[in-house]
Amino acid sequence: MAFPSTDRNGPLNVSCLRSDPDVEQAQSAPNSQEAPYSTFTKSQKRWIILLIAMAGFFSPLSANIYFPAINYLARDLSISLELINLTITAYLVFQGIVPSLIGDTADMIGRRPVYIAAFVVYLAANIGLALQDSYAALLVSRILQSSGSSGTIALAISVVADLAPPHERGRYVGAALCG
Repeated sequence: MAFPSTDRNGPLNVSCLRSDPDVEQAQSAPNSQEAPYSTFTKSQKRWIILLIAMAGFFSPLSANIYFPAINYLARDLSISLELINLTITAYLVFQGIVPSLIGDTADMIGRRPVYIAAFVVYLAANIGLALQDSYAALLVSRILQSSGSSGTIALAISVVADLAPPHERGRYVGAALCG
């Protein structure tokens, strides 16, 4: 809607308030030249969603693959099952806290560097777990493992929000969380 203007030489100019049929038609017609929401093609989006789904698979995998080894770890490290259960508790606590930190960091510096950092931490933690020979190393490695893997779910949702317009997000979120 146009606003009335004043002329230096005369009173308020209200001629601009009249309805212009061409302007109304242009405003009501859908804009075919509207910029796309994302520059990625549909197949590129699918590949990206597949990759983030595979990345998101590491968080539940790391949490559950540990359970069969609990008795063996307790025996090999000569510690009680209560202390081993403490490593599970620490894993779950960090799995709940770290995604909010990773999400904020990804918003500030970008998704790709945060994904890379998360997987570096996750890989280092897995190497630490393979080489550990003490309870302290086990506990710290499990905390780092949780920190590296748990942010992948939050990052997956952020990537979907970056890729897909709101009316397509449900489909992509469902696919991304299959991992």
